Amino acid sequence: MIGSTPMLLGHYRPLDSFLHRLDARSKLAPVLMVMILGLLTDSLLFYVVVLAGLVGGLLASGVTMRVIAGNFKPILVLVAITFLYHILFSGRDAAALFTVFGFAVTGVGLSQACFFSLRLLLFVSVVFLVTLTSSPSDLAEAVARMLRPLRKIRVPVDDIGLVLFIAIRFIPVLHQEFLAIRNAQLIRGVSFSGSLMIRVRKTTAIFVPVLVAAISRADELALAMEARGYVSGAPRTFFTRTSFDLRAQLFTVGSTLALVAVFYATNR
Repeated sequence: MIGSTPMLLGHYRPLDSFLHRLDARSKLAPVLMVMILGLLTDSLLFYVVVLAGLVGGLLASGVTMRVIAGNFKPILVLVAITFLYHILFSGRDAAALFTVFGFAVTGVGLSQACFFSLRLLLFVSVVFLVTLTSSPSDLAEAVARMLRPLRKIRVPVDDIGLVLFIAIRFIPVLHQEFLAIRNAQLIRGVSFSGSLMIRVRKTTAIFVPVLVAAISRADELALAMEARGYVSGAPRTFFTRTSFDLRAQLFTVGSTLALVAVFYATNR
């Protein structure tokens, strides 16, 4: 049950919606467009409009606000660090608006802090739009299909798709391993409270066993693949049959044109 499982960052939610039924390739094209336009624009309004559209798309797909907030929660720490860095160190030569704990906050610094924080949120949210509505196998097959022309120059396209699938698929496995080891350490009397440096040192009691377990699982997976006759670069078929139908084509073209229109409207 989804409600009883721990909330993982960008973990696929098996629901029945328009975005869930779309071919994963049709969602990867707008992601690339958002990344490109997000790097080209200097408009805060562009980030706000696109971010609101992405969150609205997730809500329309049945992904609840609780799930969206739970996925954004770990990212907010990085956003806060980005915001504070630009507040304190950007635009030092400009006139100060006010001071906080002896640090002068300038208008340029505040603008840069909002700009780069929204850019980070936008890039993360557009990835969530794909990972929350597409299964790991669909994503891996979509990437392999999109990169198929590179086979002519001997790029291991199928291997890239397999690595992507394994990386996404093993996130919940390692998360369960992390929880099991953490609970075992708590039972043994390990306390993770105290100052920041003390907590950082004590987390080695979790991360070292998790790293060892991850290496062990990778070794077992490699042996299993070798035993089943996996050969890198061998011709392979896909497990599922997908078609880039008219609905997917219209979504790709429509979303791309909408992003370009928002880009030009917010950069006048």
